[in-house]
Amino acid sequence: MVIGMYRGILKGLLLTALVISSVILTYKIWNFRPDFDRLETPTTNNPTSRPTTNDSIKNVFLPFQVVSYSEDNIKGTTEKEILLQYLQRLTSARITEVKDRQNMATFFSRHPDKFIILDYSGDMPTTTYLSQVLNITLDSNTEKPFERMIIDSYSGETITINLLTNDKGVITLKTNINSKTFNLFVKSTQKEMTNYTGIITNQKTTDEKTSIYVPTKPDHKEAFRYLAETINAEDFNNEVLGSKDSIIERNGKKNEKIYNSNKGIVTTKDKSLYKYDNLSEVDRKKSKPLDNLMSSYDFVNNHNGFTDDYRYFTVLEDGAISYQMFLKGIPVFDDNHLSEINVIWGNKEAYEYRRGLFTTSVAVPTKHEVKTLPSSEAVRYHLASSKYHFESVTNMLVGYYMTKTKNPEIQSTLSFEPAWFVKYDGKWMRYEDGRLL
Repeated sequence: MVIGMYRGILKGLLLTALVISSVILTYKIWNFRPDFDRLETPTTNNPTSRPTTNDSIKNVFLPFQVVSYSEDNIKGTTEKEILLQYLQRLTSARITEVKDRQNMATFFSRHPDKFIILDYSGDMPTTTYLSQVLNITLDSNTEKPFERMIIDSYSGETITINLLTNDKGVITLKTNINSKTFNLFVKSTQKEMTNYTGIITNQKTTDEKTSIYVPTKPDHKEAFRYLAETINAEDFNNEVLGSKDSIIERNGKKNEKIYNSNKGIVTTKDKSLYKYDNLSEVDRKKSKPLDNLMSSYDFVNNHNGFTDDYRYFTVLEDGAISYQMFLKGIPVFDDNHLSEINVIWGNKEAYEYRRGLFTTSVAVPTKHEVKTLPSSEAVRYHLASSKYHFESVTNMLVGYYMTKTKNPEIQSTLSFEPAWFVKYDGKWMRYEDGRLL
């Protein structure tokens, strides 16, 4: 009888354990999530994403850095939120006086040794930028391009904006922005800045107002890896070629697809690169790129093309207006133009539109530490004492070098590693161990 009682208790315990384990197993099954950090899992299909993102004009035409300069203390940052705050402080300023100086040397001799610099990576047409991006109205209509804005908030009660133009001139704009209020704002942002250094490479950069400013010791110590989220080319096709019913699809060369309609031709390569040619603009004269800077922006934006943090970066040799991907405040470079959006403007419309077909906007990256980047002085020293013509260096910055996995057996990934980039003889090149690649 006692033995039977123990058997009953044991059966009850076993039954309870089975019920509990069943509940746990059911919960795990219904709440299972794949571990995307384990990127070795074989698959041949990348997830696809619809191009549904556009961006505000300030985000796209943002300076790449702000520098706070005084003789004994140079600070700077590339943080996007801080850059946007600086632009917001300038937005809708009223211009009380405009001077277009032809002699930059005269301006330098009279300018204080304490100022703020906003650096742009590409030429900005003056009136277009001020009116379209900063909502500032000029009585004069000058489109002289500039790449550096110097703000003087220490010489008077209101701040003065100075645009260093490409013809070695200076456009000076006196504003109604209160200097004291602006300086308090600058002081609050300096807490988020790091130490910067001025570098002289040629006669143009000998003055502290024209020197190249870079982080003294870059603190970018992490690399990132994303699952490659593929943008569906057909969604772009619907935007530029028209309805799907009017598009004819065929195979081209190896790993190429070609889409035709009466509006144009699209070619995709390796499901990575996208190129659209507008048939109505083929025989028309191409316009000057900067004359249609805002038209190129509207074209990309209206077609939901800014799928990541893309910013206007430069004008290429073929006349393409180039928008560069940015990640965590710094530009992304790669060897296959996957991190670029390029638009060549025709007479009335976009003549050519080419871009990468990957996005990081919905993915969560894995991270790993990398070796510390060399100091800016080390980079300067190696370039100045090597086979390179150091006077051909016109800019330097820290960016990410992006690579894509090529193994077709696993899902593609995008890797981003910090590196120095140098604009040498008009082209951006990656610096590695004393070489430009």
